[in-house]
Amino acid sequence: MPAKLLKLAIFAASLGLFVWLLVDADLAAVGENAAAIGWFGATAIVLAFAFGFASDVASWLMMFRSFSVSALWAWRLLLVQLVGEALNVVTPFGSLGGEPFKALLLKRHYDVSLREATASLLLIQTVNSLAMVPFVVVGAYLSFGRGILAPALEKGVAAAAFVIAAFMLAVYAALHLRALATLEQRLGASRWAERLGKGLAAMRDIEEHLFTFVRHTPGRFAISFTLAFCNWAFGAVEMFLIFHFLGHPISIGDAWMVEATVVLVRAATFFVPGHLGVQDGAIALMAQALAGSPDIGLTVALLRRGRELVWTAVGLAIGGWFGLKKQPVTA
Repeated sequence: MPAKLLKLAIFAASLGLFVWLLVDADLAAVGENAAAIGWFGATAIVLAFAFGFASDVASWLMMFRSFSVSALWAWRLLLVQLVGEALNVVTPFGSLGGEPFKALLLKRHYDVSLREATASLLLIQTVNSLAMVPFVVVGAYLSFGRGILAPALEKGVAAAAFVIAAFMLAVYAALHLRALATLEQRLGASRWAERLGKGLAAMRDIEEHLFTFVRHTPGRFAISFTLAFCNWAFGAVEMFLIFHFLGHPISIGDAWMVEATVVLVRAATFFVPGHLGVQDGAIALMAQALAGSPDIGLTVALLRRGRELVWTAVGLAIGGWFGLKKQPVTA
Protein backbone atom coordinates (compact mmCIF):
# COMPACT_ATOMS: atom_id res chain seq x y z
CA MET A 1 0.00 0.00 0.00
CA PRO A 2 2.75 2.58 0.76
CA ALA A 3 4.28 1.90 -2.67
CA LYS A 4 0.92 2.44 -4.37
CA LEU A 5 0.34 5.64 -2.44
CA LEU A 6 3.81 6.85 -3.39
CA LYS A 7 3.13 6.18 -7.06
CA LEU A 8 -0.20 7.99 -6.85
CA ALA A 9 1.45 10.91 -5.10
CA ILE A 10 4.18 11.14 -7.75
CA PHE A 11 1.61 10.91 -10.54
CA ALA A 12 -0.50 13.63 -8.92
CA ALA A 13 2.59 15.82 -8.54
CA SER A 14 3.53 15.15 -12.19
CA LEU A 15 0.04 16.08 -13.36
CA GLY A 16 0.17 19.20 -11.21
CA LEU A 17 3.51 20.16 -12.78
CA PHE A 18 2.04 19.78 -16.26
CA VAL A 19 -0.96 21.98 -15.35
CA TRP A 20 1.36 24.56 -13.80
CA LEU A 21 3.44 24.70 -16.99
CA LEU A 22 0.29 25.38 -19.00
CA VAL A 23 -1.03 28.02 -16.63
CA ASP A 24 2.31 29.80 -16.21
CA ALA A 25 3.04 30.18 -19.94
CA ASP A 26 1.56 32.49 -22.55
CA LEU A 27 -0.43 29.91 -24.52
CA ALA A 28 -1.04 32.34 -27.38
CA ALA A 29 2.73 32.76 -27.82
CA VAL A 30 3.19 29.01 -27.53
CA GLY A 31 0.65 28.49 -30.31
CA GLU A 32 2.40 31.03 -32.53
CA ASN A 33 5.76 29.37 -31.91
CA ALA A 34 4.38 25.93 -32.77
CA ALA A 35 2.68 27.22 -35.93
CA ALA A 36 5.96 28.79 -37.09
CA ILE A 37 7.46 25.32 -37.55
CA GLY A 38 5.32 24.67 -40.62
CA TRP A 39 4.64 21.42 -42.42
CA PHE A 40 8.23 20.98 -43.56
CA GLY A 41 9.58 21.31 -40.04
CA ALA A 42 6.90 19.04 -38.61
CA THR A 43 7.68 16.39 -41.23
CA ALA A 44 11.41 16.58 -40.50
CA ILE A 45 10.78 16.15 -36.77
CA VAL A 46 8.48 13.18 -37.29
CA LEU A 47 10.97 11.57 -39.69
CA ALA A 48 13.79 11.93 -37.15
CA PHE A 49 11.69 10.04 -34.63
CA ALA A 50 10.71 7.50 -37.31
CA PHE A 51 14.37 6.70 -38.02
CA GLY A 52 14.98 6.19 -34.30
CA PHE A 53 11.89 4.00 -34.02
CA ALA A 54 13.02 1.93 -37.01
CA SER A 55 16.45 1.48 -35.38
CA ASP A 56 14.73 0.17 -32.26
CA VAL A 57 12.68 -2.30 -34.30
CA ALA A 58 15.78 -3.46 -36.21
CA SER A 59 17.55 -3.96 -32.90
CA TRP A 60 14.63 -6.08 -31.66
CA LEU A 61 14.72 -8.13 -34.87
CA MET A 62 18.22 -9.30 -33.97
CA MET A 63 16.83 -11.11 -30.90
CA PHE A 64 14.86 -13.77 -32.77
CA ARG A 65 16.29 -17.11 -33.82
CA SER A 66 13.20 -18.92 -35.17
CA PHE A 67 13.03 -16.77 -38.32
CA SER A 68 15.51 -15.01 -40.57
CA VAL A 69 16.22 -11.30 -40.64
CA SER A 70 14.08 -9.95 -43.46
CA ALA A 71 12.09 -6.90 -44.51
CA LEU A 72 8.86 -8.86 -43.96
CA TRP A 73 9.66 -9.62 -40.33
CA ALA A 74 10.94 -6.08 -39.79
CA TRP A 75 7.55 -4.82 -41.00
CA ARG A 76 5.66 -7.22 -38.73
CA LEU A 77 7.69 -6.20 -35.70
CA LEU A 78 7.21 -2.54 -36.61
CA LEU A 79 3.42 -2.99 -36.48
CA VAL A 80 3.61 -4.84 -33.16
CA GLN A 81 5.99 -2.26 -31.71
CA LEU A 82 3.68 0.61 -32.68
CA VAL A 83 0.78 -1.05 -30.86
CA GLY A 84 2.83 -1.89 -27.77
CA GLU A 85 4.36 1.57 -27.45
CA ALA A 86 0.93 3.18 -27.85
CA LEU A 87 -0.36 1.05 -24.98
CA ASN A 88 2.70 2.02 -22.93
CA VAL A 89 1.49 5.62 -23.21
CA VAL A 90 -2.23 5.16 -22.55
CA THR A 91 -2.30 2.38 -19.94
CA PRO A 92 -1.88 3.14 -16.22
CA PHE A 93 1.15 0.85 -15.94
CA GLY A 94 3.77 3.30 -17.18
CA SER A 95 6.39 2.08 -19.65
CA LEU A 96 5.55 -1.60 -19.11
CA GLY A 97 1.86 -1.61 -19.99
CA GLY A 98 2.26 -2.60 -23.63
CA GLU A 99 4.97 -5.25 -23.31
CA PRO A 100 2.67 -8.27 -22.64
CA PHE A 101 0.51 -7.25 -25.61
CA LYS A 102 3.54 -7.36 -27.91
CA ALA A 103 4.13 -10.99 -26.95
CA LEU A 104 0.44 -11.82 -27.39
CA LEU A 105 0.28 -10.18 -30.83
CA LEU A 106 3.37 -12.08 -31.99
CA LYS A 107 1.84 -15.33 -30.79
CA ARG A 108 -1.67 -14.75 -32.10
CA HIS A 109 -0.90 -13.24 -35.49
CA TYR A 110 2.60 -14.39 -36.41
CA ASP A 111 2.86 -17.77 -34.69
CA VAL A 112 5.86 -16.79 -32.52
CA SER A 113 5.91 -18.75 -29.27
CA LEU A 114 5.23 -16.83 -26.08
CA ARG A 115 8.53 -18.12 -24.73
CA GLU A 116 10.56 -16.66 -27.60
CA ALA A 117 8.51 -13.47 -27.75
CA THR A 118 8.91 -12.85 -24.01
CA ALA A 119 12.63 -13.63 -24.16
CA SER A 120 13.07 -11.21 -27.06
CA LEU A 121 11.30 -8.44 -25.14
CA LEU A 122 13.53 -8.97 -22.12
CA LEU A 123 16.57 -8.97 -24.39
CA ILE A 124 15.64 -5.73 -26.14
CA GLN A 125 14.92 -4.02 -22.82
CA THR A 126 18.35 -5.09 -21.57
CA VAL A 127 20.17 -4.01 -24.73
CA ASN A 128 18.31 -0.69 -24.81
CA SER A 129 19.33 -0.06 -21.20
CA LEU A 130 22.95 -0.96 -21.94
CA ALA A 131 22.97 1.35 -24.97
CA MET A 132 21.47 4.12 -22.86
CA VAL A 133 24.55 4.16 -20.61
CA PRO A 134 27.03 5.80 -23.03
CA PHE A 135 24.29 8.16 -24.24
CA VAL A 136 23.43 9.55 -20.80
CA VAL A 137 27.07 9.57 -19.66
CA VAL A 138 28.04 11.75 -22.62
CA GLY A 139 25.01 13.95 -21.95
CA ALA A 140 25.97 14.36 -18.29
CA TYR A 141 29.52 15.25 -19.32
CA LEU A 142 28.26 17.87 -21.78
CA SER A 143 26.12 19.50 -19.07
CA PHE A 144 29.16 20.38 -16.97
CA GLY A 145 30.62 23.79 -17.57
CA ARG A 146 27.60 24.99 -19.57
CA GLY A 147 26.09 26.82 -16.59
CA ILE A 148 22.57 25.86 -17.70
CA LEU A 149 21.62 23.75 -14.73
CA ALA A 150 21.83 24.75 -11.10
CA PRO A 151 24.79 23.12 -9.33
CA ALA A 152 22.44 20.85 -7.37
CA LEU A 153 20.75 19.69 -10.57
CA GLU A 154 24.12 19.14 -12.26
CA LYS A 155 25.13 16.90 -9.38
CA GLY A 156 21.78 15.11 -9.56
CA VAL A 157 22.18 14.42 -13.29
CA ALA A 158 25.73 13.19 -12.74
CA ALA A 159 24.65 10.96 -9.85
CA ALA A 160 21.76 9.49 -11.85
CA ALA A 161 24.04 8.80 -14.82
CA PHE A 162 26.57 7.14 -12.54
CA VAL A 163 23.96 4.95 -10.84
CA ILE A 164 22.48 3.80 -14.15
CA ALA A 165 25.92 3.13 -15.62
CA ALA A 166 27.07 1.17 -12.56
CA PHE A 167 23.87 -0.87 -12.46
CA MET A 168 23.94 -1.80 -16.14
CA LEU A 169 27.64 -2.69 -16.02
CA ALA A 170 26.87 -4.92 -13.04
CA VAL A 171 24.07 -6.58 -15.03
CA TYR A 172 26.42 -7.12 -17.98
CA ALA A 173 29.08 -8.61 -15.71
CA ALA A 174 26.50 -10.85 -14.05
CA LEU A 175 25.49 -12.19 -17.45
CA HIS A 176 29.04 -13.21 -18.26
CA LEU A 177 29.49 -14.81 -14.85
CA ARG A 178 26.02 -16.41 -14.94
CA ALA A 179 25.46 -15.21 -11.39
CA LEU A 180 21.94 -16.59 -10.98
CA ALA A 181 22.91 -20.09 -12.10
CA THR A 182 25.87 -19.97 -9.71
CA LEU A 183 23.63 -18.77 -6.87
CA GLU A 184 21.15 -21.56 -7.49
CA GLN A 185 23.95 -24.15 -7.36
CA ARG A 186 25.34 -22.73 -4.13
CA LEU A 187 21.96 -22.74 -2.45
CA GLY A 188 21.64 -26.43 -3.31
CA ALA A 189 18.91 -28.10 -1.29
CA SER A 190 18.81 -25.49 1.45
CA ARG A 191 15.59 -23.99 2.76
CA TRP A 192 16.34 -20.83 0.82
CA ALA A 193 16.44 -22.83 -2.41
CA GLU A 194 13.00 -24.24 -1.61
CA ARG A 195 11.54 -20.80 -0.90
CA LEU A 196 13.11 -19.14 -3.93
CA GLY A 197 12.96 -22.15 -6.24
CA LYS A 198 10.31 -21.01 -8.70
CA GLY A 199 11.54 -17.44 -8.83
CA LEU A 200 15.14 -18.48 -9.32
CA ALA A 201 14.17 -20.95 -12.03
CA ALA A 202 12.28 -18.27 -13.96
CA MET A 203 15.10 -15.76 -13.63
CA ARG A 204 17.68 -18.38 -14.56
CA ASP A 205 15.74 -19.07 -17.74
CA ILE A 206 15.86 -15.37 -18.57
CA GLU A 207 19.56 -15.28 -17.76
CA GLU A 208 20.16 -18.23 -20.07
CA HIS A 209 18.54 -16.41 -23.00
CA LEU A 210 20.58 -13.27 -22.31
CA PHE A 211 23.81 -15.23 -21.84
CA THR A 212 23.29 -17.14 -25.08
CA PHE A 213 22.59 -13.97 -27.02
CA VAL A 214 25.57 -12.03 -25.65
CA ARG A 215 28.18 -14.79 -25.59
CA HIS A 216 27.16 -17.11 -28.43
CA THR A 217 26.04 -14.52 -30.98
CA PRO A 218 28.37 -11.57 -30.40
CA GLY A 219 27.83 -10.25 -33.92
CA ARG A 220 24.10 -9.97 -33.43
CA PHE A 221 24.63 -8.42 -30.01
CA ALA A 222 27.00 -5.79 -31.45
CA ILE A 223 24.56 -4.90 -34.25
CA SER A 224 21.65 -4.79 -31.83
CA PHE A 225 23.58 -2.59 -29.38
CA THR A 226 24.61 -0.18 -32.15
CA LEU A 227 21.06 0.12 -33.44
CA ALA A 228 19.74 0.68 -29.91
CA PHE A 229 22.29 3.45 -29.42
CA CYS A 230 21.18 5.01 -32.72
CA ASN A 231 17.65 5.05 -31.35
CA TRP A 232 18.76 7.18 -28.40
CA ALA A 233 20.89 9.39 -30.66
CA PHE A 234 17.98 10.12 -32.98
CA GLY A 235 16.18 11.57 -29.96
CA ALA A 236 18.92 14.20 -29.79
CA VAL A 237 18.58 14.81 -33.54
CA GLU A 238 14.84 15.33 -33.09
CA MET A 239 15.50 17.83 -30.28
CA PHE A 240 18.06 19.63 -32.48
CA LEU A 241 15.50 19.94 -35.29
CA ILE A 242 12.76 21.23 -32.97
CA PHE A 243 14.96 24.09 -31.78
CA HIS A 244 16.13 24.81 -35.33
CA PHE A 245 12.64 25.12 -36.78
CA LEU A 246 11.51 27.22 -33.80
CA GLY A 247 14.14 29.78 -34.77
CA HIS A 248 16.31 29.14 -31.70
CA PRO A 249 19.08 26.91 -33.09
CA ILE A 250 21.31 25.07 -30.66
CA SER A 251 24.34 22.84 -31.15
CA ILE A 252 23.99 19.10 -31.46
CA GLY A 253 25.89 18.88 -28.16
CA ASP A 254 23.25 20.95 -26.39
CA ALA A 255 20.49 18.88 -28.01
CA TRP A 256 22.25 15.72 -26.79
CA MET A 257 22.46 17.20 -23.28
CA VAL A 258 18.73 18.02 -23.22
CA GLU A 259 17.72 14.61 -24.53
CA ALA A 260 20.01 12.77 -22.10
CA THR A 261 18.46 14.65 -19.19
CA VAL A 262 14.97 13.77 -20.43
CA VAL A 263 16.00 10.12 -20.82
CA LEU A 264 17.23 10.04 -17.23
CA VAL A 265 13.97 11.57 -15.99
CA ARG A 266 11.93 9.06 -18.00
CA ALA A 267 14.01 6.17 -16.67
CA ALA A 268 13.47 7.30 -13.09
CA THR A 269 9.70 7.75 -13.60
CA PHE A 270 8.99 4.68 -15.75
CA PHE A 271 5.88 3.96 -13.66
CA VAL A 272 4.21 7.31 -14.44
CA PRO A 273 1.67 6.83 -17.28
CA GLY A 274 2.97 8.57 -20.36
CA HIS A 275 5.60 10.29 -18.17
CA LEU A 276 2.97 13.03 -17.99
CA GLY A 277 4.34 16.16 -16.36
CA VAL A 278 7.81 14.88 -15.54
CA GLN A 279 8.92 14.57 -19.18
CA ASP A 280 7.27 17.86 -20.10
CA GLY A 281 8.75 19.63 -17.10
CA ALA A 282 12.26 18.38 -17.83
CA ILE A 283 12.05 19.42 -21.48
CA ALA A 284 10.48 22.79 -20.69
CA LEU A 285 13.03 23.68 -18.02
CA MET A 286 16.02 22.65 -20.15
CA ALA A 287 14.65 24.36 -23.26
CA GLN A 288 13.89 27.51 -21.29
CA ALA A 289 17.45 27.57 -19.98
CA LEU A 290 18.84 27.30 -23.52
CA ALA A 291 16.40 29.64 -25.28
CA GLY A 292 15.85 32.08 -22.40
CA SER A 293 12.08 31.96 -22.79
CA PRO A 294 9.48 29.97 -20.84
CA ASP A 295 7.20 30.08 -23.89
CA ILE A 296 9.84 28.39 -26.05
CA GLY A 297 10.42 25.86 -23.28
CA LEU A 298 6.76 24.85 -23.16
CA THR A 299 6.54 24.88 -26.97
CA VAL A 300 9.38 22.36 -27.22
CA ALA A 301 7.72 20.16 -24.58
CA LEU A 302 4.32 20.30 -26.30
CA LEU A 303 5.81 19.59 -29.73
CA ARG A 304 7.46 16.47 -28.35
CA ARG A 305 4.18 15.51 -26.69
CA GLY A 306 2.27 16.20 -29.91
CA ARG A 307 4.56 13.96 -31.93
CA GLU A 308 4.09 11.26 -29.30
CA LEU A 309 0.31 11.55 -29.52
CA VAL A 310 0.40 11.22 -33.32
CA TRP A 311 2.39 7.99 -33.11
CA THR A 312 0.16 6.76 -30.29
CA ALA A 313 -2.91 7.31 -32.43
CA VAL A 314 -1.29 5.38 -35.27
CA GLY A 315 -0.42 2.55 -32.89
CA LEU A 316 -3.95 2.35 -31.50
CA ALA A 317 -5.38 2.30 -35.02
CA ILE A 318 -3.08 -0.59 -35.94
CA GLY A 319 -4.14 -2.32 -32.72
CA GLY A 320 -7.75 -2.04 -33.87
CA TRP A 321 -6.76 -3.53 -37.22
CA PHE A 322 -5.08 -6.43 -35.43
CA GLY A 323 -8.30 -6.96 -33.50
CA LEU A 324 -10.20 -7.44 -36.77
CA LYS A 325 -7.80 -10.11 -38.03
CA LYS A 326 -8.87 -13.65 -37.30
CA GLN A 327 -6.35 -15.99 -38.90
CA PRO A 328 -2.73 -16.04 -37.76
CA VAL A 329 -0.02 -15.47 -40.32
CA THR A 330 2.57 -18.23 -40.60
CA ALA A 331 6.18 -17.51 -41.40
